[in-house]
Amino acid sequence: MKWTFELYRAFFVALGSMEVLSNLFFLLKDDGIRLARKQHQEVPPDISIKQMRLKVLMMFSFGIVFLVIGLYSYISRSFPLPVYLMSFGIFSIYAISEAFYYKYWKTIGFAIISIIFFLLLILLH
Repeated sequence: MKWTFELYRAFFVALGSMEVLSNLFFLLKDDGIRLARKQHQEVPPDISIKQMRLKVLMMFSFGIVFLVIGLYSYISRSFPLPVYLMSFGIFSIYAISEAFYYKYWKTIGFAIISIIFFLLLILLH
């Protein structure tokens, strides 16, 4: 298997694990949404609690998807490129949508980074 695929598998497991654990913590803790604002600084600081909760739920959901795909890839000893492309493509669409919705410079940076990772996956396969 190519070293680039190994990096993406590790990236998906690491990112997925981090997103699942941190956002689950935010969802379960009483003041978790307030704490989530410190981690998710890519959104404007004045968004509502409802919007922040939605952000945490979305990142938790993507964390589960990335973790499952990465672990499946390790267990099956394969690299299902279409699955990786689809999941990261949907994540990039989410990041772009968020950038258009908030029109905040950090959110735009978050979208650009997700697009770069998606394009690297396409170029390095």
